[in-house]
Amino acid sequence: MTYITSAMRFLLPTAVLAFLLFTGCKDNNTDTEQENITSIEVDLAGFNINQKFYWKDLDGPGGNPPVIDTIVLPASTLNITGRLKVYDESKNPVDDITEEIEAENTAHLFVYSASGADLNIGPYDTDDNGDPFNLVTVWRAGQPSTGTLNIRLYHEPTDKMNSTNPGGEVDFDVTFPVRIE
Repeated sequence: MTYITSAMRFLLPTAVLAFLLFTGCKDNNTDTEQENITSIEVDLAGFNINQKFYWKDLDGPGGNPPVIDTIVLPASTLNITGRLKVYDESKNPVDDITEEIEAENTAHLFVYSASGADLNIGPYDTDDNGDPFNLVTVWRAGQPSTGTLNIRLYHEPTDKMNSTNPGGEVDFDVTFPVRIE
């Protein structure tokens, strides 16, 4: 009886501790799997322009460099409507991720930053809470110039009113060359 009692005194606490360790360490990560973004389409429409420009990295990070179109805009042009499309071209058929991003618009924010080129980009749309979303934007091309346009998609931004650092995770960060002529 003493042997059984001694064994129980050791095994019972060990079993309880093991149970707590294994059940207490659940994976609480409820984040959805990040999409494989291989292509960004910038669709611009307005006076003297109706064109699509692409950023494509079909083999993903670390492989071949992305293929990037130069965004060419007519100088002194107002009210150009810009709309982004986001794709995963590694799937067949191609997966248009834009629809998912639109459905989850309160958890996403597109941020644009032009450098060098005389280009201003303003918001056109909002998310379901009335906060910036920027999938659709209004562009104004100024004087002839060259530069770059950086576009980022933030997932779960913490401050959607802060266009320089809204927080959250960056789903994509792409830069296009820009020429205004």
